[in-house]
Amino acid sequence: MIFRRLIVSLSTAFLAMLSAASAQTRVENDYTATEIAPEAAGFVPGGTLWFAIRQEIRPGWHVFWTNPGDAGLPLRLDWSLPQGFEAGEILHPAPEFIPVGPLASYAHEGAPVFLVPVTAPEDANPGETVDIDIHASWQACEEICVPEEGRFSFSVPVLETGAMEPSRRVLFSLARAKLPKAYEERGRIAVEDGAYVLTVAAPQGFTEKNAFFFARPEGVVSPPAPQEIEIEDGVLRIAMQPGWVERYDEETFSGVLTFSEGAGRRALAVTADVAEPLIKPGAPPAAPPQKAPSLPLLFLFAFLGGVILNVMPCVFPVVFIKAASFMQSARENPGVVRLHGLLYMAGVLSTFLLMGGALLALRAGGAEFGWGFHLQSPWVVALSAYVLLLVGLNLAGLYSVGGGIAGAGQKLAAKPGGLGAFFTGALAVLVAAPCIGPLLSAPMGAALLLPPVAGLLIFALLGLGLAAPYIILSFVPGLGARLPRPGPWMIIFKQALSFPVFAAAAYFLWVLAQQATGAGLAAVLAGGVLLAFSAWVFDHSRGANLRALILRVLSALAAVMALAPLLRLEPAVQATAGQADLGSYGALRAETYDADALQAYRNQARPVFIDFTAAWCVTCQFNKMTVFSDRAVARAFDESGTVFMVADWTVRDPEITEALAGFGASGVPLYVYYGPSGEASVLPLPLTKKSVLRTVSRAGL
Repeated sequence: MIFRRLIVSLSTAFLAMLSAASAQTRVENDYTATEIAPEAAGFVPGGTLWFAIRQEIRPGWHVFWTNPGDAGLPLRLDWSLPQGFEAGEILHPAPEFIPVGPLASYAHEGAPVFLVPVTAPEDANPGETVDIDIHASWQACEEICVPEEGRFSFSVPVLETGAMEPSRRVLFSLARAKLPKAYEERGRIAVEDGAYVLTVAAPQGFTEKNAFFFARPEGVVSPPAPQEIEIEDGVLRIAMQPGWVERYDEETFSGVLTFSEGAGRRALAVTADVAEPLIKPGAPPAAPPQKAPSLPLLFLFAFLGGVILNVMPCVFPVVFIKAASFMQSARENPGVVRLHGLLYMAGVLSTFLLMGGALLALRAGGAEFGWGFHLQSPWVVALSAYVLLLVGLNLAGLYSVGGGIAGAGQKLAAKPGGLGAFFTGALAVLVAAPCIGPLLSAPMGAALLLPPVAGLLIFALLGLGLAAPYIILSFVPGLGARLPRPGPWMIIFKQALSFPVFAAAAYFLWVLAQQATGAGLAAVLAGGVLLAFSAWVFDHSRGANLRALILRVLSALAAVMALAPLLRLEPAVQATAGQADLGSYGALRAETYDADALQAYRNQARPVFIDFTAAWCVTCQFNKMTVFSDRAVARAFDESGTVFMVADWTVRDPEITEALAGFGASGVPLYVYYGPSGEASVLPLPLTKKSVLRTVSRAGL
């Protein structure tokens, strides 16, 4: 046993010496020098090893406490540890109050030392080496603030017994001495006369000299505001002004109480019970809950909204496609027409129910998704553009569908075209997602909140509304008889229909340009050319000879080469892909949506107008070009002092998804106005210049 321990100790020491040569434990920046060191020589199975992060700060500069005060970024550590090893919370020394003009920071100066515990698993093996990588970030400030960072990489052995490094005994002893000591007495905090008042038994030896309470929760207490501190009958009473947080719902409230003690300073970590939520006096009310329409009214809105979708710019080209075949078959066989109508409706309903069911399942699993979520994926948008390109090329006459597909249609519908009717319905639903037309906001939002059966029924009624005009034409012979007689003009008409379909494909490519990297967009554009080539070659591969076989293989290779880039299509960086082009609003000055900035404007009683939009939302883009680009609208915003915010949902953004859900909406567009009183109102759709001007003018009343 002694020999085994000797071998383990020698091997551990040898490994430690090897790793020390490449260890990175100190980083020097312009305003700080940061060093990390463990307290003991190594980990012990099941034990905790403390690490000290010491920062040497340039004179006159400071770094931040866990609550930085009015502004600032405290130390953040991103640990990369082996499985089973866990890093704990950063322990800060007691902060200092640093005034910065009318604001204040809770910060550290000089050479603060932060302590972090790291626990090893019980099954850690003595003799092994633990590789540790840490990415640290913080902010150093004087009159200006500079973000700094550093990466630390080193190895620590696992030992059978731990022993403190003698050279670090003083470092850790002084660091622990500067940590706030836990105060055994528990306090209470409540709202009194417009202030947050903390009461607790007065600590022994407490003096009001230089006394200050540093609240740990950020924003609950105003950092620069003076605090009224007094003792009465042995009870310490601290009155603090509320900060920017309007409501604090936690059960406990904590912070650090500091005061002078002799020539030094004493710091106590105080915890208080919150009897009732701390609500900032005079805070503007939250957005009022939107009163949901009754269930029958939601069903009616869903059906009528589906009907209106037929004339939306996303769906209209696809409806044209079916109209062409309808005029051809209307005078041939009424039974075929009715069957095609039913198959078209089946395609619409099955696709709506499939997408709606997937959305409900994802939401039930905790994912934050809304209607149109599939268009937040670049490869889905690219695939939609490809499908529309092929449809347009077919209408233009570059290639024909061919006997194989017609044969499949015969099996399905007993007459050619049945399968085409079904998939035309499915395609209509896929391209309808960018268009949340009038009446649909309420039922689509309610579908995600109601029980699954009711939610699916809303999606089904939406599909019935979309399919209703075609079903009526299919089953009312009198209407079909009014259609123009088939003739040579239909070839020209069919070719003419290809142009709105090409326009829809171009629109999807424009959406892709907002979502994907430049290289990804280039690959998709090249893929479109290959796909067109594939269709053209396939159209010339009729027959059963060797030439036809070679052409079909060539067509298949071109199609694979076109589709392959979709599997590797990478979205653009989230920080930029989800931000709208604010310059595209013309004279209207816009800001990117930010929940904290919105709250700050509401606290200042500034009116705010929010445009919830997305590049793939055709209705949104139409409103941008017609309503928001109007100079009269921009002038009304300027004169009323209304802030215009853009919440761009082109790529998935949980913050925007949550904001939409707060108004009972599951998709875009959505237009919300916060008046000077802080109350929110949702503008009706379709949006008009008159409704925007009338709404914004409230701010000047």
